[in-house]
Amino acid sequence: MGSMILSAPANAQSGDPITVATWSGFYSAAQEAAVFKPFTRETGIGVRIHYHNGDFSKDGFLSKSSKSPVDVVDVERADLTRGCADGVFRKVDAAELLGNGILDDFVEGTLHPCGVGAMIWSQAIAYDTTTFAKFPPQTLKDFFNLQNFPGKRGMSTNAEGTLEVALMADGIPNEDVYDVLRRPGGVERALAKLDSIKPSLVFWRSGEGAEKLLNEGLVSMTTAYAGRFLRPRQGARRPVTLIWDRQLWRTTYWAIPAASTKLANAQRFVSYATDAGRLAELSIRLWFGPARQSGLDAVPQNVRAELPTSPGKFRTALAVDTAFWAEFGPKIEATFQRWRGQ
Repeated sequence: MGSMILSAPANAQSGDPITVATWSGFYSAAQEAAVFKPFTRETGIGVRIHYHNGDFSKDGFLSKSSKSPVDVVDVERADLTRGCADGVFRKVDAAELLGNGILDDFVEGTLHPCGVGAMIWSQAIAYDTTTFAKFPPQTLKDFFNLQNFPGKRGMSTNAEGTLEVALMADGIPNEDVYDVLRRPGGVERALAKLDSIKPSLVFWRSGEGAEKLLNEGLVSMTTAYAGRFLRPRQGARRPVTLIWDRQLWRTTYWAIPAASTKLANAQRFVSYATDAGRLAELSIRLWFGPARQSGLDAVPQNVRAELPTSPGKFRTALAVDTAFWAEFGPKIEATFQRWRGQ
């Protein structure tokens, strides 16, 4: 955990600075350049950065019973939904905050009762371009085709994001994936599909781990977080191509803790950070998709065509159902780890 301060210019009427909780590393660096510093320049409101890195159990900054030291949080949907139900996050009237005419501009599923969508990031299939130079794989089913596309395969150690891939590759339509997983035999069907390539599987625990497997030639294909391969990669040893067929996507949201004492400035920040221009600037740096269509339109064409939300890539995409995983995840995860031999 840590924090840093972006101060307002000395000649600005800054008002009360706000504290924004977000992820560290390249992610917050991109936010600083695309959102935080411009917000301070244009409004005079300083931004303090608190690095949460997805762990909301520490520091007590999301307590609903006492004054919160944090005013805005960058949060994923599962944590947002839990916090909303617990009263930790404030309800958001998106129409009032952003304007009625803007709501239809958001990708379906990126507005939440307690948050406003910002970035869409995805899991796709990455493969070593040189290995399959003459006959490249093109679909998710090719990932499971060891005869035509030989080599080791990388997959996540988590059931979430892995079982969906298995079922879609087994012919289940996107809209039926979670219904199948809910029904008796659904998880077993996904594991049976994974059994077909299990001797060739190598598991990764992080996005960096998936990238390392390809970079070191330990696998020829892997499920992977797409942004890691769209951004310039320092130390990359092998060219990588992405397969977007049946990509899985998730959203990051801006949310306001119920205990924040700086509501007006926090709301002003959320409105600013989800402006189409700010989303476009952030997309250029992160290579994530903007949650608004106008944000995607504002991205230069050479970058826009490569983003996960570009029309040709998003057509077969499946949104990860975080409510499903919140309800069934622990039981399914235990089953999956037993299957892995853990």
